[in-house]
Parts: sequence; C-alpha cells; structure tokens
Amino acid sequence: MATPSEKYEIHCEKRYLEYVETPFYRAFRDKANPDSFDSNYAVLKRMEQAKQSLEEIERYYAECGVTPKLYSKPDSVTLEEGRAFFEAHGYAVYAFEEQRMMLLTHPSPALLVHKCPVRMLTGGPLTGAEAQLVRESDGEQDYGLRRINRQLAAGGRVSFAYNHAEIPVSCCVGEGYGSAFYLAKVYTDEKFRRKGYAAAAILAMLGYAGDPERNYTDIFLHSVGADAIRLYERIGFRGSPVRAYRAFKGGLPEYFRDKGEAE
Repeated sequence: MATPSEKYEIHCEKRYLEYVETPFYRAFRDKANPDSFDSNYAVLKRMEQAKQSLEEIERYYAECGVTPKLYSKPDSVTLEEGRAFFEAHGYAVYAFEEQRMMLLTHPSPALLVHKCPVRMLTGGPLTGAEAQLVRESDGEQDYGLRRINRQLAAGGRVSFAYNHAEIPVSCCVGEGYGSAFYLAKVYTDEKFRRKGYAAAAILAMLGYAGDPERNYTDIFLHSVGADAIRLYERIGFRGSPVRAYRAFKGGLPEYFRDKGEAE
C-alpha cells in the first residue's frame, strides 16, 4: 500500500531507475540516460540536515557525471523554505506555477474528440512512427524516448491517436502506483492540435485506468499552460495552482533560461 506522499508522487521510477532514499532526501539517476532531466533529479524532503543531504546528493550524481538538480514534489521542502538555501549553495532556481489536477467528473459536452483509431501499447520498446512522435515531443532528443521505453518495460502504457493516414499524431503516457494512476505526458503534433486527437488519446488511457478491475481510486496529472488546463477541465479534471520549482547546480539550462522566471 502506498503512503499518502507516494500515492500522489507516483514512485514508479523506483521500478526502472536507480535511486537512493533517506528520511531527508530522495535521488533518482539513470547512468544510461544522463541527459534526461526527468530521469536524474533529487527531492529535498526536510531542511533539517539540509547541508549534509545536499553533499550526499552531489556525491551521488558526481559518480556518473550528472549535474545535480532538485525538484519540488508533494513531499519536498517548499520554494519559500528552500530557495535561499539552494541559491547560497550555487543553485539557480526556476520557479513556476502548475496545476495538480484530479479526475473528478465526466467530460463536458463541449469536449472535442476526434473519431480516430487509438491504440494502446505497453512492454515496449517503441519503434517507427510511434517512437518518432515521442522523440519530437522532446525536441528530437532520444532521452525522452529512452525514459518512456523504460516506463513501458516496467508496466506503463502509451495510447496513440492516429490520423486518416494511420500516422500517430498524439500520445498519452500513463502509469499506476498503488491505488493511483498518473497521466505522465500528453503530446500532439503541432499540425494536429485543437482537432480532438489529444482528447481521443487521453480518453483511451482513462478508459483503461477507470476499469474497476484495476482498482485505481484516483487519476491525476500535473499541468502548466492555459490551453492544456482548459482541455483537462473539459475532460473532467479539476485542480488548484501550486508553486513549484526546479533548482540546477551552476545555472539554469538553456531551456529554462529561455522561459525566464514563470511565477
């Protein structure tokens, strides 16, 4: 049985990533995928013994040449608690607002859903056009594809929505832990947005997760961006804003520098 923080944190990474966890911090790493932000990050859970925890985290990542980074999660220290500490120890902090959203109601009649083929894949690895769509979602980088392939091998799923030419144009990644199911990623080819393909892929995943035999009592996601939030609300998700952060040793990566402070 998952603890409350695990239920909404979704610790599926423990199934396919190397990690270390203490009462004060948690750190994931993937030596074969060092460029993946989402495969290599730590969570500072308490300010108590924070300096010691940070030293241990930095040694853990130094062993595989990964730049240390710390993310906010439901069981992490808050931005207000940790920001000055991170900056005093050489970390640049990117702060932003996200919505943590739970599936609470039925889809709105205003929801546009494309009547298209949808296929659910698991086990992996992804190949062909499906792999290319996932690669595009990370700017033609392979690290996101490698991570999703590991998720699939550990029991995760991807639903793909296809256009009339049978080419995948939207995908939704989902994974379960305990009694909660998390929509970890949704992406649609730019040429096919606002046409109902994403809704089709998401609803297929929700159909899987909502099967009573699977015993998932909560279905949730994290989202930023007004367009995405409107889509999720029409599907039936409801949420509230939370302040989140990413802290990077030595300075912000280019992606975050371009975005600037998002508070």
